[in-house]
Amino acid sequence: MDTSSILLAPARELLDKCCYRNELKNSVTASRLGKMLSRKGVDLDYYLYSQSSSEIERQMHNCMHCHNLGECDCYLEIKEMDRGMHLAFCRNSDAIHEIRDQQESLYVNVEQTSSY
Repeated sequence: MDTSSILLAPARELLDKCCYRNELKNSVTASRLGKMLSRKGVDLDYYLYSQSSSEIERQMHNCMHCHNLGECDCYLEIKEMDRGMHLAFCRNSDAIHEIRDQQESLYVNVEQTSSY
């Protein structure tokens, strides 16, 4: 292995991770999961950077292999909805609520800090 390959390896790895995260963002944004996160009030950028890639992939897998797509579609079409409503049919419902709660507590803490 030559010196340039050794020196460029970390940069190449970082670029690969960045490209992967961009592809993951595009996949989530276009997916049913992305729509559900948005309807539940979860900021997609927060979601993408607060969750591990494996967790995001697991949740996307849950959506893609869901047996309750009809119920999900009905929920996604509702104009007015309660963001806190638990969706018993959704395998990601608990995780989405937890993520939204973390996001909201983070934003509350930031607002409190900035008001000092």
